[in-house]
Amino acid sequence: MAPNSIEVMWGPGLIGFIIATVFYGISFGQYMFYLRYFPQDSKRLKLFIMTVFLFETINQFALMAVYWSILISCRRSTSLECTTEFPWQMLLGLFLSFSVIFFVQCFYAYRVWIITGNNHWVTGIICVLATTSFVCGMIVGGLGIYTRSPEVLFSSKWSPIASFISALCDSVITVSIWLFMRPARTGNVRRKSRNYINDMMWVFINMGLFSCVVAISVTVLYMFQDGLIGQFYTAAPGAMLGKSYMNSMMAVLNARKSIREREQRGYNLTELPTIPTIR
Repeated sequence: MAPNSIEVMWGPGLIGFIIATVFYGISFGQYMFYLRYFPQDSKRLKLFIMTVFLFETINQFALMAVYWSILISCRRSTSLECTTEFPWQMLLGLFLSFSVIFFVQCFYAYRVWIITGNNHWVTGIICVLATTSFVCGMIVGGLGIYTRSPEVLFSSKWSPIASFISALCDSVITVSIWLFMRPARTGNVRRKSRNYINDMMWVFINMGLFSCVVAISVTVLYMFQDGLIGQFYTAAPGAMLGKSYMNSMMAVLNARKSIREREQRGYNLTELPTIPTIR
């Protein structure tokens, strides 16, 4: 790539990388919080969370290596590798990002399976959408391996397709949780428990909408950059995509602590004697 085009080509990606680094710091804090306050979770769940966090950590280091190579190592280099190819770490980061998204959506699919009372149709739709998005992401990675060209990688139609399907999957998850946890369906649950269910529902919804918005932004920016040579606007939300899903999942898991504490305080208050009965 020409030296004078670095700012135009990778400026959006660098901005996205900086924001993604902040997101990673938040997810690191959330993971430490999870390890401290939920040691009683099943080994299978803790292994799953550890795997997703490990993937996200490697993805973060891969992004660091990418922008170190582009902005530092190859800043004034005219070598063939620097001018025509992008770092292999970018492909690694891409694979890990789509893998994290797929894992988190599978996590939500299992939660929907429980919440909906083993509804095969709803869970099946979510699984199909999550798998389709992952396959489209792997196609993007395959094109990158074949061409070794950033133009092909960021201009491929498969990238916005993967992001759009991922956003659609998030929408199905969010709507399903709202439909099956809304007050109209939990009317037979006593009031205090119903309040905590409602709180948990809104945590699910807000986190689902957060990752959905980031995914949609990839599609929107792809349409905006369409026809503009050497301008990779989709690199900005692309860098944040996996970390938004990681934070979404961790926020849902960690929200249990505050909700359980409030529930416990509510039980303790109901057990206190009224003033006239105190001896």
